[in-house]
Amino acid sequence: MTHTPEHDDQQLNEKPKKVIVITDEDAVVLKKKLRTGKAVTLFSFAGLLIIFTLLNLTSEKSNFVFWLFQMFPLLIFIPLLRKPTHRTYSWLCFVSLMYFVGIIPLLMGSWSLSYWLITLLVCSLFIGAMMTSRWLQYWNYYLSIKQA
Repeated sequence: MTHTPEHDDQQLNEKPKKVIVITDEDAVVLKKKLRTGKAVTLFSFAGLLIIFTLLNLTSEKSNFVFWLFQMFPLLIFIPLLRKPTHRTYSWLCFVSLMYFVGIIPLLMGSWSLSYWLITLLVCSLFIGAMMTSRWLQYWNYYLSIKQA
């Protein structure tokens, strides 16, 4: 390989890669965080499914098509959450943003208890899924280092 001035400039502009070190003690804490994040995510996920179902069953304007429209984006994740990856949780974050954008105008228009509950569940779903995605990436990295 020939040595060129462009190659030197490219090496100067590159930042050194940060090495992540996860000790066994860190892994114990990480595993607890991962369990908590999964629990928060699943609780929020199930809570949203339940509240959407209850609201549609108790509403005078009960409509199966509207219920399915509300539930479908979440129902897609049921098989994915059985054996989750960090990408599953990342996509769940994106989907939860869609619910957030939909519920906030309703909440501001009518300070209903059900809208507050949906807002809290959507926020906890987003935060839980986001943190679980990150912790799962670290956990998988730790496992790959342990095997090497």
